[in-house]
Amino acid sequence: MNILFYFILYLIPACIFIFMAGMIYSHNRHSARHITCSLLYICTSMWFFGVFTSLVIYPKYFNTIIIYWINGAILIGALLALHLWLMNAKMYNSRNGKLFKLLFIPGILLLMTIPIDSWMLSSDASSQEALFIPGTGLYLIWIVDFIYLFINIILTVIEMKKGNNAAKLWLKGIALYFVWTVSLLTLSILFQGTSLYFFYYFIPHGSLFWMIAIFLSMSRYDYLSSYEKKYNILFQRAPLGILILDEKAKVVEASPRIFSYLAVEQQDLIQSPLVSFLGGVDRLVFMGKYQKSFAEEIKLKNAELSFENKAKQRKTVEVDSDFIQVEEKRLQVIMAKDITEAKIKEERVQYLAYHDMLTGLPNRAAFEKKIADLLSEKEIFYLLLLDLNKLKQINDTYGHQAGDYAIQRVANIIKGVVPSKYHVARLGGDEFVLLFNVDESEQIVKEIRSQLYLPMTLFDDKTISLSASIGVSRYPSDGETKDELYRVADKRMYAEKKNLDREKGEKTE
Repeated sequence: MNILFYFILYLIPACIFIFMAGMIYSHNRHSARHITCSLLYICTSMWFFGVFTSLVIYPKYFNTIIIYWINGAILIGALLALHLWLMNAKMYNSRNGKLFKLLFIPGILLLMTIPIDSWMLSSDASSQEALFIPGTGLYLIWIVDFIYLFINIILTVIEMKKGNNAAKLWLKGIALYFVWTVSLLTLSILFQGTSLYFFYYFIPHGSLFWMIAIFLSMSRYDYLSSYEKKYNILFQRAPLGILILDEKAKVVEASPRIFSYLAVEQQDLIQSPLVSFLGGVDRLVFMGKYQKSFAEEIKLKNAELSFENKAKQRKTVEVDSDFIQVEEKRLQVIMAKDITEAKIKEERVQYLAYHDMLTGLPNRAAFEKKIADLLSEKEIFYLLLLDLNKLKQINDTYGHQAGDYAIQRVANIIKGVVPSKYHVARLGGDEFVLLFNVDESEQIVKEIRSQLYLPMTLFDDKTISLSASIGVSRYPSDGETKDELYRVADKRMYAEKKNLDREKGEKTE
């Protein structure tokens, strides 16, 4: 009958505490608060297991179990409770937050002195007949336990004044635990060796008030809930992609839009380095910039990042960022917006603004920008003008489609002859311009002419021959402005055109 009584009285509450510890830990395995709280429940369950063991399994080791097991578990639980309450009140984040860690020194030192029997008990701990008379060390453990409990009460009152509704529950639980434990501990010491010693059996049950208060506050006020739960709706429905990264750019959490941006599954991304999913990005450069910005807490604003995702799609995202403190850990929150389509449109508009649609060459606007840059550098360069001869005659004889084809043919010849490092543009109509910074004009002109002499086959298999007039000017000897250089090159080009017309006229005669 006694075994059943003790089983109900101690083992059932112990199992309930272990069950609640598992629930809290599974709620968020990465949260320092959740881990601390679950350990607190386990230490409390060890209190119940210890009393059951001392009364039923090994009663002859009653004193030893009380010292090493029960009071050790209670003291560790008191340390965990203090740590939990300091975290909850954000005391570690205050200006002198590191000093609060000194509060743990007395408890840790007393834990180290538990093996000293004469320090913990005043009687012979090995004697079954001896009364349980606490020693100086055990009294100090109890005093430290209650000091920690008193500090928790103060922190709870502070949280209540801040408007924390959960703190009202905590205060009720702590107060009941305090009154219950002090009362029954006092009665059990006073009446040990008498029929009223049964008070000892119920000392651990005061912890039920406190632990249940914590558990109820979790369900009612979402106490200790993880940021994953708090911001679940935001993560799931936000029009932006949201990333939470640590100092090593490892993904702590990410919203569904991030998975679609990167074309990866959640299980592959979480707890993995972000840079490993950014194709075409230099990892060393990326990590160097990231860690520098993290260390200096540089917040990003409208930054752009282009990469290739796992589906080989080119993506561009606009990034904003901020920093948060979660469970004593500094994290960076990144908000990313997919601007790939807008970027493509912008690049298309930019391309149209500076390129000729018929030939794909840069247009007059691009030429003026390029020559302005060259003039600002004040280095020697050459301007070559090329004009397709008899374009009007080709249009009139063979149609405008043939004229467009002729212009494209000239553009392709120039692109094939002129190195890509030099600037080539179509100014409009049948006029082209080249800018280069070394004297290769004779070789370039010769190559262009040799290519133009090759017959061009039209759509109806008719062939025609093309020719062009070319004029070259040199900066700064022929002019120091765009207009001066253009005028000299244009004059030389038309002089060549007249010579060609004169030569043809003489051949005709």
